[in-house]
Amino acid sequence: MFKISTLLRKVSSLFKKTDPSLKKENPSKGFPSFRQIKYLPKFLSIKEKIIILSALIIIIICLLSITYIFWKENFIDKPAFGGTYSEGIVGSPQKINPLYASVNEADRDLTHLIFAGLIKQNQEQEILPDLAKDWYVDESQTKYTFTLRNDIKWPDEKPFSAEDVIFTFNAIQNKDYQSPLQSTWENITLEAVDEYTVQFTLPKPYSAFLENLTVGILPSHLWQDIKGENAPLAQLNIEPIGLGAYKFESYTKDKQELLKSYTLIRNEDYHLDLPYIKQITLKFYPNFELAVEALKSRSIDGLNFLPQNLKSFLENRKDLNYYSLSLPQYTAIFFNQSKNELLKDINIRKALSLSINKDKIIATALDGQGLAIDGPLLPGFPGYNLNQDSFIPDVDKAKQILQNLGWKKKEIIPQKNEENNEATSTDTHISPEVDANGLSKFLYKNDKELTIAITLSDQPQSVAVAELIQKYWQAIGVRTHLKIFDPKQIQNDIITPREFEALLFGEILGSDKDLYAFWHSSQADEHGLNLANYKYSTADQLLEKAKIEEDYDKQAEHYKQFQDILIQQIPAIFLYNPNYTYVVSDKIKGIDLERIITPTDRLIHIESWYIRTKKGLK
Repeated sequence: MFKISTLLRKVSSLFKKTDPSLKKENPSKGFPSFRQIKYLPKFLSIKEKIIILSALIIIIICLLSITYIFWKENFIDKPAFGGTYSEGIVGSPQKINPLYASVNEADRDLTHLIFAGLIKQNQEQEILPDLAKDWYVDESQTKYTFTLRNDIKWPDEKPFSAEDVIFTFNAIQNKDYQSPLQSTWENITLEAVDEYTVQFTLPKPYSAFLENLTVGILPSHLWQDIKGENAPLAQLNIEPIGLGAYKFESYTKDKQELLKSYTLIRNEDYHLDLPYIKQITLKFYPNFELAVEALKSRSIDGLNFLPQNLKSFLENRKDLNYYSLSLPQYTAIFFNQSKNELLKDINIRKALSLSINKDKIIATALDGQGLAIDGPLLPGFPGYNLNQDSFIPDVDKAKQILQNLGWKKKEIIPQKNEENNEATSTDTHISPEVDANGLSKFLYKNDKELTIAITLSDQPQSVAVAELIQKYWQAIGVRTHLKIFDPKQIQNDIITPREFEALLFGEILGSDKDLYAFWHSSQADEHGLNLANYKYSTADQLLEKAKIEEDYDKQAEHYKQFQDILIQQIPAIFLYNPNYTYVVSDKIKGIDLERIITPTDRLIHIESWYIRTKKGLK
């Protein structure tokens, strides 16, 4: 076998014979020096040259392979700063302010990005420090003392302090500000112990109190000269100033002066980990059809919620990631008995409930993305039981209940118009449909028709659900009207003043799993979340006990008893717990979503999202 070392010795010997001056160099070594090697080509045959060249090529390839393997194994793509992201949202911001944002999804999203609270929660619902460094809870569980960070400044360089915290929560408690959060802060006192220490005192223990402190803090020096009654109209609600990961940059409006888009830039002075994405633009659409079309045409990179019946429109975009997430939310039909006397009869409400096939609604309108429910207790809530008793659809029983109440079809006797000899209805006000037997399609009692109006938001999924319910109710003889309103007006014009007979609506319960705000009688009527205006003392007592109970089993028992009462009294028909589908372009990396408490929680780790990458060691 040919050896290069033998060749080199041979060449060295030849060098020395031909050039005596080289004999003195490296006399003790068997290998030639560099000066000698440069003469090597002159003494090699073609075969020897090929062998040496091949060896060099192999050595180079090996070195490159080793370098590549080392690079691949030890250098990875890491997040880099920069890039822009645009997301579509159905709806429009009204008040980008922590005091008011809870009633509007677009406001909640922007407030989450712009403002920071004393504490925050991660995806696992763990409480983490934010503007507060730490806190202490006394033995009575009624005093919470927070130490604030002293290294934070507002954008105008004024230091953040206890004064801002006190102002924010005093404003929430002040009825002049009309904050929807006011009821959750009743009878709680707070004081500034010093410039960077704040203490809250509760009238009695409340285990979920810390979660109320995620609300964003306002800059007191900018708000203190604005009267409470004027606060909802302040320009700071549109051009807010906060201490969050992003800050206001610009906005555009449409011809109706509604916000069309809203651009945020990274807050370079953010006190926690700096976000990677430099700019975020939220674009607002009046309905999901237009929003989905914008995503389809790549005008936006993501959509805050995708109705299942519109998913097929995005088949051409292969670069989208779909996140199907469970929410602590229920969709129900809330009855307002004061707007329709017929709904005061529990048997009518029971008949309406028995006529609805919830599983079919989920399969048809939600494409299977939901769970049928019979009460407000959802999976993960104390007292929830998957196998709990439920109303099984029974159309025949529903019809029998109404018949027993005296509701019957009305005989319609056609009359001929003497002038044109055409048949007309005897009722000049209502033109009920008539079956083959000459009977009205809908039920009457004492010449009064059994009719109900369902109010809902103009969103594809809600409309699809409402149309099915309309079909079910009319099948048992109840004339059902659908009143569909623009999502932007339904909160202020319909829900707050309770201007509905039956409301198809979804309520998000939050992370504390507390039903008090949604069903206690103190939360009924205007500004409260008790949409059915439900008032029952026994139910109130159970909610009050569950709210302060720290023993899980006892709390669960209180909630089970409360739910049993709701199922018996039917102030609302609970339909389903929907899944939440969030869709984002795969250019956005670092999204880690498994479960969320509110739709805004999809943004909970937005600081970790990134678009650009760089190579770095593992």
